[in-house]
Amino acid sequence: MKKLKLVALILITGLAIYACSSSKENASEVSKTLVGDWKVQWITYPDKNAPANDSINYTMNGEMNIKGDGKITINAYGYQNCIFGTDTLIHTLNWDLPSDSVLNLTNDGDKYGIPYSILDLSENKVKLQLVEDVYLFLTK
Repeated sequence: MKKLKLVALILITGLAIYACSSSKENASEVSKTLVGDWKVQWITYPDKNAPANDSINYTMNGEMNIKGDGKITINAYGYQNCIFGTDTLIHTLNWDLPSDSVLNLTNDGDKYGIPYSILDLSENKVKLQLVEDVYLFLTK
């Protein structure tokens, strides 16, 4: 009986190690795909229960430069009546992939950051989700 438990423990440990290394390999592939210059469109949708307001625009365009050294520069082009903001913003952050389905952005000294779910990923297109109703569409 002890041998059976030992074999089961070794098997479970081996599978756990394999799963972790496989996830890291996948994150590495995702990382390689993300590095580069991207055009970005931020999109959100009005709350279904809110009254319609045609003066608010629910999209914003910009650019992202994702570098292999763990830095990302985001240019967001705000404008009048844009729900995301009226100013053009340029910000450099740190990025990492805690898994193959999460892109995390942090400021220097920030422990937690902002997690973006990676919904779709290909060589020339990426779809990210930030919170429940904000989507980012990246294209090369």
